[in-house]
Amino acid sequence: MADPTPPVPSHAALDWREDGQPVSTAFDDIYFSTASGLEETRYVFITQNRLPERWAALTGSDIFSIGETGFGTGLNFLATWQQWQRLAPGAPRLHFVSVEKYPLHRKDLERALALWPELATFSEQLIEQYPPLLTPGVHRLKFDGGRVQLTLSIGEASDAFTQLQTEDPQRDAMIDAWFLDGFAPSKNPDMWRPELFSAIARLSADNATFATFTCAGIVKRGLKGVGFEIEKVPGFGHKREMLRGQLASADPQASAGQQYTQTPWHLPDAPTRGQPCTVAIIGAGIAGATLARALAERGLKVAVFEQGAGPGSGASGNDQGILYAKLSPKPGPNGDFNLQALQFALRYYLCQCPDAVHFDGLLQLAQSEKEQGLQQQIADTLRGWDADTLVRPVSAQEATDLSGVPLDVPGLYLPNAGWLEPRNVCSTLLEHPSITLHSSQRIESIEHRENHWQLSRHRETFHADVLALCTANGIRDFARTKPLPLQPIRGQVSFAQATDRSRKLKIALCGEGYIAPAHRHHHNPQHSFGATFKLKQTDTEVRAEEQQENLDTLRKLLPDIAADFAQNPMTARAALRAATLDYLPMAGPVADWHSLADTYAPLRKNRKQLIPQRCHYQPGLFVLGGLGSRGFTYAPLAAEVVASWISGEVMPVEGELVRALHPMRFAIRALGKDRPLNF
Repeated sequence: MADPTPPVPSHAALDWREDGQPVSTAFDDIYFSTASGLEETRYVFITQNRLPERWAALTGSDIFSIGETGFGTGLNFLATWQQWQRLAPGAPRLHFVSVEKYPLHRKDLERALALWPELATFSEQLIEQYPPLLTPGVHRLKFDGGRVQLTLSIGEASDAFTQLQTEDPQRDAMIDAWFLDGFAPSKNPDMWRPELFSAIARLSADNATFATFTCAGIVKRGLKGVGFEIEKVPGFGHKREMLRGQLASADPQASAGQQYTQTPWHLPDAPTRGQPCTVAIIGAGIAGATLARALAERGLKVAVFEQGAGPGSGASGNDQGILYAKLSPKPGPNGDFNLQALQFALRYYLCQCPDAVHFDGLLQLAQSEKEQGLQQQIADTLRGWDADTLVRPVSAQEATDLSGVPLDVPGLYLPNAGWLEPRNVCSTLLEHPSITLHSSQRIESIEHRENHWQLSRHRETFHADVLALCTANGIRDFARTKPLPLQPIRGQVSFAQATDRSRKLKIALCGEGYIAPAHRHHHNPQHSFGATFKLKQTDTEVRAEEQQENLDTLRKLLPDIAADFAQNPMTARAALRAATLDYLPMAGPVADWHSLADTYAPLRKNRKQLIPQRCHYQPGLFVLGGLGSRGFTYAPLAAEVVASWISGEVMPVEGELVRALHPMRFAIRALGKDRPLNF
């Protein structure tokens, strides 16, 4: 029988010396040089990897990617970011990819980085974005308007690097320089094992360099074994020697493209890294807006086509949107993505559109015994993490005190979540010099001709190298994406004028329904509440019975406020969400349906067999949809996934989630169950 007690998370255990230096108690080793950790970083990693001269040669939309073993206090990242800002030209981007088995608590990170006041401008931004729940998996942080990206993979080093791989040799080989840091091999031999060096080889770009403080034999042998040329050079401070080198020839076993560990149904043709291209996006709701912004920040020219009068004309067009996630006590794609998407979204909106967000707090209330039991399991799972800044359990009395209105049920309190202004968010995200918005433009057909996409409307045509469909249920209006199993869900939101009682509501409430605090930007402040959930219903006329349904749902939570609302005229808006069968978004490329069906036909007889072949994909065709009722939570991270597919970058989520979000997952499941694909 499984142990019902959730595992205690593994954070770094530290002692602090009198001079302020942190020491790992697990490894009995320091995090940086007591002489000058910052100068050591600059000498060992920046100078010995020849980064200043290599950065000076970058042009246009080039990406320079650095891989690091052992994020630790983040000192190497911050020192690199500082030098990048000082030395690198304006357009190229820096992508820093690091792994860490034992991440620091935020309070320890602050204390350690306080030793380096000259990095304060950078360390303050890192501390502000440092995820409160650095759970095992991949975490993406963005700085300088997306020009600097940090991808932090939590786990044992070789495993953490492995989970960043897609098993596409061309796509995975993207690290230009390695910072082989971490605790000394004599203190931490388990990290410096053959699997780590094989992972490093698979992730290395042509002529990748490395630098490391150590000259240990296990490191020299490991690097030579996967194709690196090794050179000894003088070390820093009291260290007589260190190693640096360059990849001469990759280990064929480490980089062989045909050695798949699972069927590569998810892999399209990899793009040429850093190649400039134009992108057309159909749809200017939250999916299209977040994807457009992600691509524009990568230096791509983006044209967005919206059939409505402006951004957020469809399901993204309500007055108020609630930012919440379906947290789960169980590991798995749904729970993992919800947690990662929530943390990413909270950072994202405060950075991208602070004037359109109201993150004053949110309560997810447990209105049933089942929900109370689930929330208790979530609270138990989070115990031991730095979770309080993200979510914590509260009693009914605490919920009352926090919300300003009487509540008789407990819940989970998210102090930094809340609500936002959907149309304002979409419009703000699309305000970028590399984005052109075409409103009132209904695209009627799409065709791929002569290596580009042609979009047609009446007698007008538009061209782009890449096409992304972000039109919710409209994704199925095009023959090339019609087989994708999206289902419409009608939702009606109610609006009521604020009353003396309702004005006391200070934060957003979610339970069986939701209500947001009064939107004070209106001439007459009003609340949004609801919303109904009508699966496979597609009309958008306002219905009196759904208005009553929303009132009845609110009455269970706030009976007095619901009674006040019922005494006055109310308005409503109905729109269609688009959901998938497993309620995870679709974020990725679209295969050629015939090729996929033929290549993976053997799955009909044995769905578990490994088929080491790739099928053809429709060139440059991507979708971002199926966001359901959590679009504003899901869209920012899902858009990063699609943008990483398009630009050929390290993914912002682990490989399991890349496949769990992939649009073709449903076709593969259908083949495994010997069902038709309906194309």
